[in-house]
Amino acid sequence: MYAIDDWDGWSIMALSCGAVCRPAEVLREIESFGSSTSPIRVDTDAGEGFLKSVGNPMGSSILVSELVAGELAAWIGLKVPPFAIINDCQIDLIMQRNGAKMAPPLFFSSAVDGTPHDGGDTFLSRLREPGDVALLVVFDTWVRNWDRFSDGHDNADNLLYVKAEGRRKYDLVPIDHSGCFIGDDADFPMAPAPNAWVFDPNVYGKFPAFDPYIDAKSVKRAVGRLSHLQRDFVVEVVNSVPAQWGFGPNAALSLVDLVCERAEYVVNTISGRLVDEPEIPGLVK
Repeated sequence: MYAIDDWDGWSIMALSCGAVCRPAEVLREIESFGSSTSPIRVDTDAGEGFLKSVGNPMGSSILVSELVAGELAAWIGLKVPPFAIINDCQIDLIMQRNGAKMAPPLFFSSAVDGTPHDGGDTFLSRLREPGDVALLVVFDTWVRNWDRFSDGHDNADNLLYVKAEGRRKYDLVPIDHSGCFIGDDADFPMAPAPNAWVFDPNVYGKFPAFDPYIDAKSVKRAVGRLSHLQRDFVVEVVNSVPAQWGFGPNAALSLVDLVCERAEYVVNTISGRLVDEPEIPGLVK
């Protein structure tokens, strides 16, 4: 379940993990991958998807990032694939990169049929909701997601265009949020959150092809959504991280502080970095 809201000051927030899909059983392995986090595509009783596990070559921090960023992406209104935690697995799943066996609880992200970002406007020009472009950039900047697009790094595979059901339009669907929050660091630090992270001035997720689709109105709407973030919700999200992932209370507090303080920073600064003439609240044009 995503946030139910009108973004005019009132919102009901609920966790999204397991709300749309609830896989209870892994039926078979489909394909393993040798990428940095060694995911495995599987079939479950709730459909196909991708698993990530503790013991992966990048450490447990990527699982925390996947779960927390997934919740925040769903809350802000992005169309992320349904995701869940699988607490039991009766078959052996061996990660290709390091030969380690996957161990529950596993992070599961549903497979979607989409086309990766092509670097142009083939699909951008056919989006059902063009405002999602600005929303994605605001989100990626908020969570410091360097692994989609940042200076010197372009990973178009982490952004899909999915055909909207019954339409000739497409939806913007971001995937893979294992590279959020901590940048190149190996793990989350103890509280408080580092100022270099909170006040990181970089803009993330802004592919060059996005520029014509980012305007003052869509940026204002995205910033307005982010301005409604409540700390109690962030605490609930962070507290949903499984204890088996080794995410201690001090690191959890640091992440809560980072998410909330960075949201305030982005709300106050990003408009001028995305558009030349940001809309001024209350000004009638």
